[in-house]
Amino acid sequence: MNTIPKHIAIIMDGNRRWAKEQGKPTMFGHSAGAKNLKRIIQKAIDLGITHATFWALSTENLKRDKKEVAHIFSLFEKITDYLGDFITHNAKFTIVGDMSNKIPENVQKKLYDMVEKTKNADKIVITFAVNYGGRDEIVRATKKILNAGIDPETLSEETFATYLDTKELPNPDMIIRTGGNKRLSGYLPWQSTYAELYFTDIKWPAYSPEDLQDAVDWYTNQQRNFGK
Repeated sequence: MNTIPKHIAIIMDGNRRWAKEQGKPTMFGHSAGAKNLKRIIQKAIDLGITHATFWALSTENLKRDKKEVAHIFSLFEKITDYLGDFITHNAKFTIVGDMSNKIPENVQKKLYDMVEKTKNADKIVITFAVNYGGRDEIVRATKKILNAGIDPETLSEETFATYLDTKELPNPDMIIRTGGNKRLSGYLPWQSTYAELYFTDIKWPAYSPEDLQDAVDWYTNQQRNFGK
C-alpha cells in the first residue's frame, strides 16, 4: 500500500468537448476549466499533496484558432486574482515551459508576478506548464548542456535532469488525465518514467474534488517497485 502521492501532475483535457455538450462556445469550456482549478487545488491541499502540476498550455495548443489562444491568455492574466488564496494557503506558484516571445509580454508579467510574490511559500507548490511540450523541453535542455560545454562522457541522468524545466520539482508520483484519452501526449516524458497513470472519462470542467479523491484512493492501492 502506498501513502498519498506527494506530486500529482494533471492533464486538464476535455474543455472544448464539455462546452460543446453544453451547447456553449469553446471559450466557455476554457473559462469553466479555469474556475475548476480552485476547487481541485483546495482538495489537493486538504489531502496533504505537496506538489501539483497542471498542463495549462501545450506547444501544440498555440497552433489553434487565434481567438481561442487569446482567450486562454486572458485567463492566465487573471491569475493574480488568486493571490490572496495562494497566500492564505501558503502556496508557491511556479512555471515550467518555454516562456519565450510566443507568450505575450503582459501575460508573462502576470505569471512571473505570482511567482515572485509566492516564492517563500512552502506548504504546496502549484506549477503551471505553459507552452510546454516534453520533447521541446528535452531539446532545450540539450542545447543548454551543449552551451555549458559539458563533456558527454561525464554526462549522467542526474546532471541532465538539472537542465530540465522541472529541475526544482520532484518527479510526479501520479499523472491524471481527464477527458477520456489514454495517452500522455508528451507530458513530462522524462519525469514520468515511474509515475502511476490514471485516466478518466470525466472532462476537466466537471472533474470534482471527489474525483480527485477517487484517483488518490486508486493510487494508494498500486504496487510501486520502480523496476526493482
